[in-house]
Amino acid sequence: MDKLTAKHFIYLILGTAVVSLKSYPTTFMRDSQRDSWIAVLISSALILLVMLYVIGIWRRHNHPGFVQVYQTALGKVGGTVMLSLFILGLFVTIVECASVEADAMHQNILLKTPPWYLMLFFIIPCIYLLRKNTMTILIMAIVALTIISLSGFTLMCLTFINKHPSMLLPMFERGLTHGFVEAIVKSFGLYGCVMIALPYLSMIDDQKNKISKTAFWGMIILIQMQILSVAGLTMTFGPSLYSMNYPKLQETQLVGFMQFLEFGELYVLLQTIGGWLIKYMLTFYAILLIMRELNVPKKFEDIVIFGGSAAVLVLSYFATRNSFRFLEILNLYSFFCLVIFIVIPVIVFAIFSARAGKKAGT
Repeated sequence: MDKLTAKHFIYLILGTAVVSLKSYPTTFMRDSQRDSWIAVLISSALILLVMLYVIGIWRRHNHPGFVQVYQTALGKVGGTVMLSLFILGLFVTIVECASVEADAMHQNILLKTPPWYLMLFFIIPCIYLLRKNTMTILIMAIVALTIISLSGFTLMCLTFINKHPSMLLPMFERGLTHGFVEAIVKSFGLYGCVMIALPYLSMIDDQKNKISKTAFWGMIILIQMQILSVAGLTMTFGPSLYSMNYPKLQETQLVGFMQFLEFGELYVLLQTIGGWLIKYMLTFYAILLIMRELNVPKKFEDIVIFGGSAAVLVLSYFATRNSFRFLEILNLYSFFCLVIFIVIPVIVFAIFSARAGKKAGT
């Protein structure tokens, strides 16, 4: 099995957690409106604490495998049941990846192209990539994320003229509302996708004990990207933002430079397709890593890849048939992530830490 270094964990964090919050932030921004960036700031602090807590437990107890953590904490049967829920969360997430990519491109770029057709050019290439080794997928993620980051910085510079800081004021005009609290919960839930990186921990060689430091800086990079993105959208569109499904894509249509550069299709292709492709691959491959830790025969991996891809295509097709209903599904998805990727893993790691501590003390 390929070994990764602690620095690779930064790319796993960014590859799994960037695109959801940036692609459809209006699922929670409609609740908190211009105070959304403050809600994201609070949820960012929470997810940072969660990640450092989980990584701290992993380091303190000699870098156990992800499956080992669950089965030590809950027993073989209980651990397997909870792992099945985590795998279900991973599967729902790859459906999210294929569906959002196709629906976003259909609504903003290729209006006459049905989403299912776009999914074919997304899912089929991923089948080829998923059959490669870990380093192939990770190298692609590193290259893609580097290009996407450069593209994002360029887009931020090009749209700077359209941003008006006055749109952020007044803060808490309506006081501390239920919508603001709900926005914290939803954005915290979407941040939960960062926990998809946990099954990769067993592949990381952390002999120099640098994983906590790299995880911290990876989370800081992620957090500043999300806060700047949400604040930037508010400063660009103001109240009209809350009627948009994919405001980041519409922001690229404002790009113009001396009548030479118009619109931002290149940025859309890089950030939307590239970002969702990386998250899809890393999430799907996490399922394969868990299967390997469970000692599932390797011959079943192709069955999972082909069968899972076919299931994703079918479910994504039905999910995107109605864009309004799909947005409601994404709204529920944030709560789903909160439970599956944050609440349950944190409880499991806490129980594992207690039980492993008792064994070490005896």
